[in-house]
Amino acid sequence: MPSFIVEFWSSTFSFLAKISVFALARKLFPSAITARFVDLWVLCHLALSMLAVIVAAYSPYPVFGYLFMFYGFLRTFEIIVYQTNVLLFDEYRVVKARDEYHLEGYRRIVLLLLHNYFEIILWLACTYTVMAADFDHKWQSGTGTVFGGIYSSFITMTTFGDFDLLPKTTVAAFVLLFHATIGLFMTLLSLARFISLIPAPKTRDAVEIKQIENSKT
Repeated sequence: MPSFIVEFWSSTFSFLAKISVFALARKLFPSAITARFVDLWVLCHLALSMLAVIVAAYSPYPVFGYLFMFYGFLRTFEIIVYQTNVLLFDEYRVVKARDEYHLEGYRRIVLLLLHNYFEIILWLACTYTVMAADFDHKWQSGTGTVFGGIYSSFITMTTFGDFDLLPKTTVAAFVLLFHATIGLFMTLLSLARFISLIPAPKTRDAVEIKQIENSKT
């Protein structure tokens, strides 16, 4: 009996990709979705995430901070689903449909990934600023500030051990677990993308030269 696991997750992530603002934009304006549009989409959301942290820290109206926090979770979910599809399933679906799979460019995909990486840090910085009372902060003087939120988010995103934050509520613990899991995925993916672009140095080893020649034939 053939394996079904790839098809199962391909279908799952194909469905999840439809739960996003970008999917709505693609449905409403299908002819406008070009590579240039995607580039602008990513850059504008990076700027929006920075604005969200500032609003969360300094706006006298907390509702705006909560609205940005909700949108940040939706956008983070969209990024993770998109990156998973690019990594595992987009090429699989295209080849299965007997078509050719092409990227706009390897460097472009790495640059977009880096924008996504820092965007997630900023969206979660907004969350930590809004939910400052739900965490114990090791750096107390940074609580509720723009830099404090970014600092806490960056530490959580890149550290898989001793966090800057300690959750005081179940919701806070969920947010921290969610962020740590995403941080692990995005960090490993970023490293993998960078490594794939590093050119292999030439070798003088006769065995290795033979292996390289055989792999080309």
